[in-house]
Amino acid sequence: MGGVCCRVSFKCIRIVLFALSAGAFVVAEEKPAVRGFVSVEPHELRVEALIEVGGFAQAWGLSDAGLEADEQEKAISDAINSLQGGLSLEKPALKNEDGELNARFIRFDAEKGFVDDDRELIPLEEALIGMTLAFGISEVTELELDWSFFGPDQKRVAVEVSSNSPTSGRWVKPDSTRVSWESSGVVGTTPEMPVPSVAMIAYMPVIWLRVPALIVIGIGVGAMFRFGLKTPAWVPCLLVLGVGALIVAVKVRSDRVVPPTGEELEDVVYGLLRNVYRSFEFRDESVIYDELDKSVDGDLLEEIYLEIRGSLELENAGGPRVRVSEVALRDILDEEQGQKGTHWATAEWVTVGQVTHWGHTHERTNKYKARFGLYPVQEEWKIGELKLLSEEREQKVSRRNATST
Repeated sequence: MGGVCCRVSFKCIRIVLFALSAGAFVVAEEKPAVRGFVSVEPHELRVEALIEVGGFAQAWGLSDAGLEADEQEKAISDAINSLQGGLSLEKPALKNEDGELNARFIRFDAEKGFVDDDRELIPLEEALIGMTLAFGISEVTELELDWSFFGPDQKRVAVEVSSNSPTSGRWVKPDSTRVSWESSGVVGTTPEMPVPSVAMIAYMPVIWLRVPALIVIGIGVGAMFRFGLKTPAWVPCLLVLGVGALIVAVKVRSDRVVPPTGEELEDVVYGLLRNVYRSFEFRDESVIYDELDKSVDGDLLEEIYLEIRGSLELENAGGPRVRVSEVALRDILDEEQGQKGTHWATAEWVTVGQVTHWGHTHERTNKYKARFGLYPVQEEWKIGELKLLSEEREQKVSRRNATST
C-alpha cells in the first residue's frame, strides 16, 4: 500500500513539475511588448513597430475587458506618442515629423500578412498595433538610429533591418539604444530601359499625280502638232498644268511612321512596361508622374497611375508598395496600323516583386494581358491607349529570418 502511495506521489510530483515547466515556457515565449523593423528601399526608408497592447495596459490605463472604440483611439494616440518620443534618426538626419506616420490595429492573416483588425471590441490579449513611419529618401547606405521605445519592464527590443543585403537584427537595451547599419551593396534604382525610337520613311504622297500629269502633257503636245500655228490659247495652259502637276508629284515628299515589328516591337513594349514599373519605385507623386510621362501619353497618365499603383500596394498595409524586380514579356501579337501612326499590339506579361513589411516578406506575381495603342510622340513611342483584358494575382507571405548581431 505504501508503495502504491509512493508511486502516486511521484506521479503527482511529475505532473506538478511538468505544469510548472510548461508555465515557465509559456512565460518565456510571451511576445515582447515592442518589436522594431527598418526597411531600406531605393527611394524610401521605413521605420516600423509592432506593439502588443497588453504589455502597456497598465501604463496606458486600458481595461482588461477589451478595447472598444474610445480605448482603441487612446491606445493609438499613446502608441504614436511613445514611438515619436523614443525614436531618433541620426543618419540620415531626419525628423519624425517629416515622415508619413500610419498607426492602426492589425491582425495576422496567413495569406495576406497583416491586415486591419476592425472589430468593435478587441480582446486585450489579441490587441496589436502596427506603426509605420515612412520617409521619401533615396540612396540610403548607412543608418544610425537611436531606439529608446521599450515596453514596461521590457529588457531589450529586437530591431530588424531589411534591404537588398541579407536581413540583419540588432538588440537594443535601455542602456544601449543605438542601431548602426551599413549596406553591403548598393541599394540601387532600377536603370531606365532604352526604348527604340520611332523609325520614319520618306515617301511621295501625291506620286499618283504623275499619270494624269503625263496624260495632260500628252494631250497638250498632240494638240500643238494638230493645230500648228493656229494652236488655241488653252493648249499652252494645258501644258503648264500638266508640267506643274508632274513637278508636284515628284517634289512633294513627307515622312511616314514605320510600325515596329518582330524583335523591335518586343523591345518597344518591354522597354515601355519596364519603365512604367520603374516609375513606382519613387514615392513622391509628382516624380512618379514625371517618370510615367516618359512612357505614357498624357491623356492616359492618371488611368495608368491608378491602375498600377493599385496592383502594387498591399491590401490594408498602410502604404508599403511592392517593388517589381522582374518584368517578363510572355507573348506579343502584332495587330494593325491605326490612325496618325498609332500601332496596336496585344501583349501578355508577368511581373515579379516583393516588399518586406513588419518582418514579413510579401512576394507577388501578377499576370496580365492587354491591348496596347502605341503612339509616336516626338520620335518616341509611348503608350497612348491601354485596354486590360485579364489580370491574375498570386501572393505569398513568408517570415523574414534575421541574423542577430
